[in-house]
Amino acid sequence: MIKNIEDQIIQKIRENIPELHVEGFPEKPSEFRLTHPKGAILVHYQGGNYSQSKSIGYIVQDKKMEFSVTVVTKNLRSHEGAYFYLDRVRELLTGYKPDNCSKMQPSKENFLIETAGIWQYSINFTLITPVKDNYDEVI
Repeated sequence: MIKNIEDQIIQKIRENIPELHVEGFPEKPSEFRLTHPKGAILVHYQGGNYSQSKSIGYIVQDKKMEFSVTVVTKNLRSHEGAYFYLDRVRELLTGYKPDNCSKMQPSKENFLIETAGIWQYSINFTLITPVKDNYDEVI
């Protein structure tokens, strides 16, 4: 489920921001190097929380999931900078509804790091997906 949702978010961004490199967050983040001339957008799952079950006889819960989108650019304020793409990602994903999920909503933005003129900011989104048990017996 997590990978499927992440893949849908990546595809949505790729289709609408084709001028940047878009992929899942690298397996070894410390080894990531920005090689694209304009920048990159990296997506990854941050974690989730579960509600109490809505039933006594079986498990039915909401899972609130959080995904982080990291914008990596060589500029900060220009029309191709971090601020511009942070706003584009927010506009694009706010209200987007991956399969079997609620609409995505932004939850926070953060400055991450600047190294040698390469700026990194993240914007996080939450969505809700249902969780239920796989047992047919009902008490």
